[in-house]
Amino acid sequence: TLTLRAGFDLRRTNSSIYDFVTSELTLNRRDFNAASIAGDLGFRVTGPVDLVLSVAHARRSADSEFRDWVDQDGLPITQRTTFYTTPLTAAARVYLGPRGRQIGRFVWIPARFQPYVGAGAGMVRYSLEQSGSFIDSQDSSIFDDQLRSEGWAPLGLVMAGVDYTVVPRVGLNADVRYLHGNGNLRRDFVEFTDGIDLSGFQFSLGLQFRL
Repeated sequence: TLTLRAGFDLRRTNSSIYDFVTSELTLNRRDFNAASIAGDLGFRVTGPVDLVLSVAHARRSADSEFRDWVDQDGLPITQRTTFYTTPLTAAARVYLGPRGRQIGRFVWIPARFQPYVGAGAGMVRYSLEQSGSFIDSQDSSIFDDQLRSEGWAPLGLVMAGVDYTVVPRVGLNADVRYLHGNGNLRRDFVEFTDGIDLSGFQFSLGLQFRL
C-alpha cells in the first residue's frame, strides 16, 4: 500500500528551551504546533502484520518580540522563529480484524473498515532557527543575528488508525501517532543542556492506494 497523508502535529514542548523563549519572547507553546505532510509504504509480512516505512515533515514559523524590552526609539525588538521536524520511521502495523475475503481463485474483496495498531522506531531530523534582533545579557546591547541548531535524534512511536475501502484499490486512512524523542541543542543554543523535546501527537487523514 502507498498512503499519502496530511495532518497536524501537536507538540509536547517539555524542555527548557521552550520555557525560555515563551517567557522572554511573545511566543507561546502552540506556536510550535504545525501542519504536516507524510507518506507511508506498507508491505504485508504475514497474516495481519504489515511493515510500514514512513516519512513526514512538519514546519512552523512565528514572529515575536521581547516581552519586557524595546529599543532606544521605543520600538519592539523583533525576531522570527522557525522549527521543523522530519521523522523517518519503520513500524509494525497489526490489523485487528479480517482484511477481506477471497472469492474463488482470482477475486479478493477488501473489508470496508480495517482498524489497526502499531509500534516502531526511527530517526528524526530537526532544526530550530531564530533570526532578527536580540539583547546581549552582559551589557543589554541590541544586536542582529541568526541563531540555529540542527541534528538527528532517535525516535520511537506508537500508532492507531483505520483504513476505509472506497473501491478495491483505493481507500481512505485516518491515523494518530505518538512520537517520542529528544534532540541535543548545539551551536547557538548549547547552554540548554536538556536538549529539545521532539515528542508529540501526529493526527492525519490520507488517501491509500493498494498496489
